[in-house]
Amino acid sequence: MCCKLRNTSRMRKFRLRRALEDRGLKMASVARALNVNKSAVTRWVRGRVPAEKVLDVERVTGISRSQLRPDLYPPGDGASSGASVTETSGS
Repeated sequence: MCCKLRNTSRMRKFRLRRALEDRGLKMASVARALNVNKSAVTRWVRGRVPAEKVLDVERVTGISRSQLRPDLYPPGDGASSGASVTETSGS
């Protein structure tokens, strides 16, 4: 059973990193927009976004809360995503 949980964790990590990459977002730019250290965003990519940061991350990245934390926001709960950070050539 531990292996099943580990695989789920790996899938979550991959999804967040991939979602950021698909949107052209870098962890450093997300960290700046959220006024947190880049290491915090790195921890979220490796683990999961803390419950108290989910709505802020959704607002900044455009990644839905149900994708970020389906345990807290089940898919189909009607959540909408907000504006997102855009990368600039100087970043």
